[in-house]
Amino acid sequence: MIHLSTRCAAALLSVAVAAAASPPSPAPAPIAVDLYGQGDFVSQARGDWCVPASIQTMANLIERDGTARGTPSQQRLDRLARSLSTDRLVGAGSEPEGWAGTLNELGLGPYVVVSERTRESAIATAARAIRLTDRPVGLLIWRGAHAWVMSGFEATADPARTDDFVVTHIRVLDPWYPRTSSIWGPAQRPGTRIAVARLADDFLPWRRPTVRYAEKDGQFVLVLPVPEPPPARVVRPIAGPYLDGR
Repeated sequence: MIHLSTRCAAALLSVAVAAAASPPSPAPAPIAVDLYGQGDFVSQARGDWCVPASIQTMANLIERDGTARGTPSQQRLDRLARSLSTDRLVGAGSEPEGWAGTLNELGLGPYVVVSERTRESAIATAARAIRLTDRPVGLLIWRGAHAWVMSGFEATADPARTDDFVVTHIRVLDPWYPRTSSIWGPAQRPGTRIAVARLADDFLPWRRPTVRYAEKDGQFVLVLPVPEPPPARVVRPIAGPYLDGR
């Protein structure tokens, strides 16, 4: 038989009473975030201008004070994004590097290009970035052939407070709307809520038909805001031959 001193027994009793009195830790609360507001969406003016339209939409989501009205035209944004793409660019359009670089040139960044090995990890990374920066994420869908803007998400817990969360749905803005693709079908309506399980139809691993990208091939590519203080927004027109004309 083990004998406890009166002092030791009292101490154990005190600990037991304190443990019983402490309320259990609250269960993680689900969270829903969406940056999209009426009038933010911009449709692409040409078939290869999904990135310029996405940039205009992202500017609207970020610049709530109305300064996004000075964002350059889609034609100018296309020229800038192409000039900031890598020398591997083939054909029309631009690369994720040009998309991120243009956002940074406009003072809407900082943005970086990130590749994730799985769809779920890419969406989790995107959700955390939205939560930490209050800025949207660019998704490279259709194996890198098209751009979506991810404006929000729903998750089982707050990505800003814990790593133990699962993203169940996202909100997207598809600049292809209101068109229909002969391969991929109708574009998503602005602000569409999509279950992550359904993203396998569109958010597919990067693979371009004529160019190899060792750092992207087979992975899920994001244009991601990083949680640093954004630089001052450019208030003068961006100069350069790629911006000549309208």
